[in-house]
Amino acid sequence: MGAVPLKRDIHAFVRGPFHAHGQIEMWREGPIIRLRGQGPFNREAVQGLGRAMKDLLTSDPPPERFGDILTLSVSMVTSPESMEELERFLQRMAQHRRPPVAVAYVAGPDVEGRDFMMPLFETLYLKHGRRFGAFETLEAATAWMHQQLKPDAG
Repeated sequence: MGAVPLKRDIHAFVRGPFHAHGQIEMWREGPIIRLRGQGPFNREAVQGLGRAMKDLLTSDPPPERFGDILTLSVSMVTSPESMEELERFLQRMAQHRRPPVAVAYVAGPDVEGRDFMMPLFETLYLKHGRRFGAFETLEAATAWMHQQLKPDAG
């Protein structure tokens, strides 16, 4: 039996007078960084995400070819300021180390904002050179991610 991965919770990485809205935890499973989030999210949540991800990538670095799978529940709605913060995070991450090959979001049809937020996230990730997939199940996202991580996948 393998070691239990150490999970990071964004609330441990939020600084300043304002609290993060939403919940995100993350951990590494081999070449995949798994994230589990429950929104809606504000700017402070995305800032906490960035700090938590930097800590994870530094202390438990994945292989050179890795991907992110974010499973969302309740809501994936976020503010325009949060989207701007996410874009800054993607830029910083690319400077810090090689970014993920691909990013998959998992959100069932019952997740608030799925229909209008998913295209916004896709556009943002594609702009920053990451392949993006939107899925309703973790199984479908994981199968897609393993295809993306193959050396001949691009």
